[in-house]
Amino acid sequence: MLDAVTATAAELTVEAVSLSFGGHRVLKEVSMDFRPGQVTGLIGPNGAGKTSLFNCLTGLYRPQQGRIALGGQSLERMPPARRARAGLSRSFQHVALCPELDVLENVMFGRARLGRSGWADAFLPLPGGRAERAEARAAAMDVLRRLDLAAFSDVTPAGLPPGTQRLVEIARAIASRPRVLLLDEPAAGLNPAETRQLTAVLRGLVSPELIIVVVEHDMDLIMQLCDRIHVLNFGQRIASGTPAEIRADPEVIRVYLGDSDD
Repeated sequence: MLDAVTATAAELTVEAVSLSFGGHRVLKEVSMDFRPGQVTGLIGPNGAGKTSLFNCLTGLYRPQQGRIALGGQSLERMPPARRARAGLSRSFQHVALCPELDVLENVMFGRARLGRSGWADAFLPLPGGRAERAEARAAAMDVLRRLDLAAFSDVTPAGLPPGTQRLVEIARAIASRPRVLLLDEPAAGLNPAETRQLTAVLRGLVSPELIIVVVEHDMDLIMQLCDRIHVLNFGQRIASGTPAEIRADPEVIRVYLGDSDD
């Protein structure tokens, strides 16, 4: 059953996915795969359909055509909450941490899908709820140590620089023990030093059981971080390959890499 948390390595596949809004085709029969143990980049000009594809993967959008599957199990009829329980975890272009919670509490929130207690535990000091919260706290602190963020555990997001806020958001995402980690422009707003730190952190997350997918305009990060890259343009996949292959692809150079605006 796909809702169960599992360490089984499985590909995330997109087969002939098409998405339209008001007669405008945003994605046009897009097919690609994302493999465990690798970081896969998703690049292309603004409006190419990258975020729309992310929204299809997480269930925010429902494509009119095609199939999305994780380990061969179809995801099309799963709402976003069930996909999250199935192991899809996402960060957004703009950091979305809860400002009233400190760093540790924000990361603990990422474990919500793993919870077993009922609603009453949120209001009553029941033993099961206490044990679960203690477990979540310990696991969240372990993630913070792994990302070298433990010193900020009791700080609220407003007191952190942008690069650290981004790392906290990623910590929250991986605290849920995802099978698929979707990162939407993780380097947005970061300075070069913060981007280098982010690149190192993301490489450190690579494991045989985890699929990491990154949408990003920072080509230095993409080329240094990714094992494979898919390129979209006007809603269509125009190339797939290693960073070296993508860097040398004439069509990719023409529509994207050669455009200084991107």
